Amino acid sequence: MSTAETVQVESGSSLWHDAGVRLRKNKMAMLGLIFLVFIAVVALLTPWIAPYSYEAQDLYLGATPPSAEHWLGTDTLGRDQLTRLMYGSRVSLMVGLVATTVALLIGVLWGTTAGYLGGKTDSVMMRIVDVLYALPFAIFIVLLTVIFGRSMLLLFIAIGAVEWLTMARIIRGQVLGLRRQEFVEAAISIGLTRWQIITRHLIPNALGPIIVYTTLTIPSVILLESFLSFLGLGVQAPMSSWGSLISNGVETMEEYPWLLVYPGLTLSITLFSLNFLGDGLRDALDPKASKD
Repeated sequence: MSTAETVQVESGSSLWHDAGVRLRKNKMAMLGLIFLVFIAVVALLTPWIAPYSYEAQDLYLGATPPSAEHWLGTDTLGRDQLTRLMYGSRVSLMVGLVATTVALLIGVLWGTTAGYLGGKTDSVMMRIVDVLYALPFAIFIVLLTVIFGRSMLLLFIAIGAVEWLTMARIIRGQVLGLRRQEFVEAAISIGLTRWQIITRHLIPNALGPIIVYTTLTIPSVILLESFLSFLGLGVQAPMSSWGSLISNGVETMEEYPWLLVYPGLTLSITLFSLNFLGDGLRDALDPKASKD
């Protein structure tokens, strides 16, 4: 080989780098991510950029259609609909994040433990999941509300306590396939405890499915909160969420359609964005699932 010749060594790339490249090529996922970042920034800055207070009302003004003064109109109590929609985004996104975090912590630990220990422990733990699946979630949340009273924190925890069941099943299935891998046997041979194997090896290796399912759980949680608010079991006035705004809009949709259209459209676009992002992450982290 002459000195003029050069040997080009192609540097390797990590799984996360490759996943990021594939995700950026997914236009729908990136559009969803951009919209989610936008709505999150708006929700974060709402107390400073909202045109009115969420409690401010003008009974003499009543429900008016969109105008230069009130871009999205006002409701029957004369409250600015844009302001209430912005404050509603704070509640809906917060319940999505907090309840999903609760579901993530419980579901991942429960599913990983059951899958790794196996045997009778796995059987008992998953039968508990089956029993909880059979309980109507609405009755469960109503009971919590009656016993402990209404609070936003309780609502977040109650929804998270319902949503962890599917997460546990998914992670258990992943761990069942990982626990016989060579890296687990190596960890056992060097004397690591079961808890160390679960937290240091099994959970990190199941991180891809966990991330994907998390993005798909958030819209499910937001929809659940909207449904509860629609039934009057969620956020209470004067605070609003997208679900409570939709509930109020349904009551007057024939006379004041803008009270239903704008919160419904915002919720729909947010849910679509989360689903597009979840699908994009699934394809990015699992190239075999992608048709490309």
